[in-house]
Amino acid sequence: MKSIRYNSITYKNCDYLSFAYNVIQWIGVFPPSDSTKWTRLVFNFYRAIIFIILTLFTTLMTVQMFVTTELTILARTIDIWTMFFSGLYKWIYMTVFNWEFSHLKFSLAQLQTQGSKAYGRSADVFTADYLKQTKKISYWYLFSGFVAGFFIIVSPLLTYSKGDRSNFQYYNDPKSYPLSCWIPFTLNENWMFLTIFICHSIALALIVLVYLGIDTYFFGAIYAVGGQIELLNTSLNNNENNLAQFENVSCTNQTSVYTEKQKMRCYSTLRECVKHHILVLDYIKNIRKLFSTLILVDYVHGITSVTFALFQLTISASVIETISVICFIFVSVWHQYLNNFFGEFIIQKQLSVCTALYNVPWWRCDKRVRQLLTLMILRSIKPTLITGYYMYKLSYESFISFVKALYTYYMIFLDMRSASLLPILATILNTKIL
Repeated sequence: MKSIRYNSITYKNCDYLSFAYNVIQWIGVFPPSDSTKWTRLVFNFYRAIIFIILTLFTTLMTVQMFVTTELTILARTIDIWTMFFSGLYKWIYMTVFNWEFSHLKFSLAQLQTQGSKAYGRSADVFTADYLKQTKKISYWYLFSGFVAGFFIIVSPLLTYSKGDRSNFQYYNDPKSYPLSCWIPFTLNENWMFLTIFICHSIALALIVLVYLGIDTYFFGAIYAVGGQIELLNTSLNNNENNLAQFENVSCTNQTSVYTEKQKMRCYSTLRECVKHHILVLDYIKNIRKLFSTLILVDYVHGITSVTFALFQLTISASVIETISVICFIFVSVWHQYLNNFFGEFIIQKQLSVCTALYNVPWWRCDKRVRQLLTLMILRSIKPTLITGYYMYKLSYESFISFVKALYTYYMIFLDMRSASLLPILATILNTKIL
């Protein structure tokens, strides 16, 4: 890709989204950089396997939702089905537009190049220090997801053990497996049971990696562009200090030629800041455009899966199952919180540019620069929001609304359960299918 060569020195010194980018490559979204004929062939085969696995298990869980009459199985199925369905959609969407998404990583080098013109030679060091936290956030986020996945895998082994049941009953019970999937054939051998169980575990680990890997790329892109805003603010603050010093020099009757020369240098730097700000806003708008549909799908998944998981918590059969459901709820709510945290993060970063601009004595600049800085202020007053098709904006306010909605839907399910409506509803759905 030609975009990789924006600035090789900057790309090498500043580690832009490398870990998240590699994770996305592992799940078959971004193609390898050394694109030869055989490499493309192997990669497409690998990508096809991932697609088949995710589609197969999503389909089997869809069938299971309509054939089951047990409330516990229905709630358990919906929890994981929403994650598979939304994860499969996000994977397909990013695969189709993989070049646009990969461009987010390489565009950061272009931003850094422009920021260096205003900040100076030490801009790379500034950005490298800022990005040190990116990997830590990604590691811990992925780790929390795999811990939740581990409890989901071991839960059926400890909660729904064989006991007094026959091998036939145990092997063909959906509760005996990590995922509640419809089984299209009869199982009567131990090796068949182990094979299905291992396949379920692999599929669960894969969807966790897909889902959280895409999230880390999204979070990393927002955090990285927030670093560019920090770089911009620091450049503006440096210019404020320099202009203040020049005013003091002029008051002490120093040579006006020296003062004017230095002021022109500061004004030139301010022009570079304006260009940097424009690139930053374009980058944020690009994030909103690419992730808009994924954010909306995330919200629907979160509100549906967590509501049914909370209901499942009230009917769990053992401590291990309760722990696995709690882990699932924690990761899902944590995911929604991080979505809204980074949405609020980029809002506050954009607003911080206003403060830095007001502190710059722009009224003493020439007319052309003053107009550009005024435009920067106007753009910063109304920040660019990260939204899901303008229906769900990422902010702390939205997260509070999300929690309130969860509580409301959970109470509705409890009322339906107390009124014995849920078993009737499950029976009606099953009757229509049959």
